[in-house]
Amino acid sequence: MRIKYRFAFNADEADVINFLRKKNIEYEKSGFTVVFELYEEHEKFNEVKSYMESHNAIIIPNAVYARNEINSAQWLTIRSSWGNLYPQPEDDMKYISTTYDSVDYCEGNEPSYYCRKGLIQKESFVLKKEPNWGSRNFMMLHWVADELFMSPKAEDVLKSSNLKGFEIYNVLSKSKKELEGIKQIFVKTYLPEGFSADSIERKLTCPKCNFTKYWPKTGALRFHKRIFEGVQGDIVKTTDKFGETGCDSLILIAHKFYDVIKNAKLDRGLVFEPIELI
Repeated sequence: MRIKYRFAFNADEADVINFLRKKNIEYEKSGFTVVFELYEEHEKFNEVKSYMESHNAIIIPNAVYARNEINSAQWLTIRSSWGNLYPQPEDDMKYISTTYDSVDYCEGNEPSYYCRKGLIQKESFVLKKEPNWGSRNFMMLHWVADELFMSPKAEDVLKSSNLKGFEIYNVLSKSKKELEGIKQIFVKTYLPEGFSADSIERKLTCPKCNFTKYWPKTGALRFHKRIFEGVQGDIVKTTDKFGETGCDSLILIAHKFYDVIKNAKLDRGLVFEPIELI
């Protein structure tokens, strides 16, 4: 495993661009934003990171895993890097009350602390339109980081597999008609709590309801193996919750599920991270 950092800053910051040129750091300009990436072992990493921190750059670390680390994992997290469309109705985030049972929902003390725990899905998601899948087959909605949505091609593959642990839910238009070009993978099983304490970067405890969620260390997703005992499905969710502005489960898949996706060449835009069982 290697740690790769992504840096982003405003394109009008000429002094930062000059610094990167002097250090021979390649970057890309897109509109009003400049982006570059560096691995942690780069000889100039500490100097560059310190400089970018002093200029309030956006800095996002990501773990990059070797093929053998992925292939040897019993369980992996799965998410889509393609965030597309908004759940409806999006005004004032009203989708929360229409899509979820929000009786036990806690907003926290927004905007100083976002809790957002306690949501249980009760209705199908509603969208303005179907996505334009192109060569991709999985996506996540903006604001909803723990639900996967899939194309008709992916639906056919999963239906013909013997994978277990999920149901296929319809997605609706604003007029409540079924959208034929997108389905939700509804995960039926939640694991007991079991995220390892040594994988926690920060604990985030709500000052209103006292619920604690986590910010994990990059590349350190360790769970106690006891929580997987007796699991029958090939896809599950964590009861442990993660995120600063959200309160999201991780979606975990057994290697069998991963193989089905890879063999069918459905993995474009998907991100997998191996889980370490302790």
